[in-house]
Amino acid sequence: MKTTIKTVTIERPFQLPRMAEPHPPGTFELQIDEEPLDVVWEAYHRTMTLFLTSDGLTEAWPVSEEELDKAMASY
Repeated sequence: MKTTIKTVTIERPFQLPRMAEPHPPGTFELQIDEEPLDVVWEAYHRTMTLFLTSDGLTEAWPVSEEELDKAMASY
Protein backbone atom coordinates (compact mmCIF):
# COMPACT_ATOMS: atom_id res chain seq x y z
CA MET A 1 0.00 0.00 0.00
CA LYS A 2 1.14 3.55 -0.66
CA THR A 3 0.06 6.58 1.30
CA THR A 4 0.31 10.20 0.20
CA ILE A 5 -0.42 13.17 2.47
CA LYS A 6 -1.60 16.43 0.90
CA THR A 7 -2.80 19.70 2.33
CA VAL A 8 -6.06 21.08 0.92
CA THR A 9 -7.60 24.48 1.52
CA ILE A 10 -11.36 24.84 1.47
CA GLU A 11 -12.29 28.50 1.33
CA ARG A 12 -15.99 28.33 2.22
CA PRO A 13 -18.08 26.41 4.77
CA PHE A 14 -18.69 22.89 3.46
CA GLN A 15 -20.64 19.78 4.29
CA LEU A 16 -19.60 16.21 3.49
CA PRO A 17 -22.11 13.37 3.34
CA ARG A 18 -23.05 12.15 6.82
CA MET A 19 -22.12 15.52 8.41
CA ALA A 20 -24.89 16.97 10.56
CA GLU A 21 -23.98 20.57 9.76
CA PRO A 22 -21.49 22.55 7.65
CA HIS A 23 -17.83 22.66 8.70
CA PRO A 24 -15.93 25.97 8.78
CA PRO A 25 -13.40 26.64 6.01
CA GLY A 26 -9.70 26.09 6.54
CA THR A 27 -6.61 24.12 5.57
CA PHE A 28 -6.84 20.38 6.19
CA GLU A 29 -4.77 17.23 5.76
CA LEU A 30 -5.84 14.74 3.10
CA GLN A 31 -4.50 11.19 3.33
CA ILE A 32 -4.66 9.23 0.09
CA ASP A 33 -4.21 5.46 0.45
CA GLU A 34 -3.71 3.32 -2.64
CA GLU A 35 -3.91 -0.46 -2.35
CA PRO A 36 -2.58 -2.61 -5.19
CA LEU A 37 -5.17 -4.68 -7.02
CA ASP A 38 -4.54 -8.34 -7.73
CA VAL A 39 -4.43 -8.08 -11.53
CA VAL A 40 -1.84 -8.77 -14.24
CA TRP A 41 -1.06 -5.07 -14.80
CA GLU A 42 -0.22 -2.46 -12.16
CA ALA A 43 -3.43 -0.99 -10.76
CA TYR A 44 -4.52 0.53 -7.46
CA HIS A 45 -7.72 1.12 -5.50
CA ARG A 46 -7.75 4.63 -4.03
CA THR A 47 -9.35 5.65 -0.77
CA MET A 48 -9.11 9.10 0.77
CA THR A 49 -9.51 10.41 4.30
CA LEU A 50 -9.90 14.10 5.12
CA PHE A 51 -8.71 15.10 8.59
CA LEU A 52 -10.77 18.01 9.92
CA THR A 53 -9.57 19.98 12.92
CA SER A 54 -11.61 22.45 14.93
CA ASP A 55 -11.76 23.43 18.60
CA GLY A 56 -8.79 21.16 19.37
CA LEU A 57 -10.59 18.07 18.00
CA THR A 58 -9.45 16.15 14.91
CA GLU A 59 -11.92 14.00 13.01
CA ALA A 60 -11.21 11.63 10.12
CA TRP A 61 -13.82 11.60 7.35
CA PRO A 62 -13.72 9.14 4.46
CA VAL A 63 -14.22 11.12 1.27
CA SER A 64 -14.32 10.38 -2.45
CA GLU A 65 -12.66 12.60 -5.01
CA GLU A 66 -16.12 13.76 -6.15
CA GLU A 67 -17.19 14.66 -2.60
CA LEU A 68 -13.94 16.56 -2.01
CA ASP A 69 -14.28 18.48 -5.30
CA LYS A 70 -17.86 19.38 -4.39
CA ALA A 71 -16.82 20.52 -0.89
CA MET A 72 -14.05 22.71 -2.32
CA ALA A 73 -16.55 24.38 -4.65
CA SER A 74 -19.52 24.51 -2.25
CA TYR A 75 -21.58 27.33 -0.87
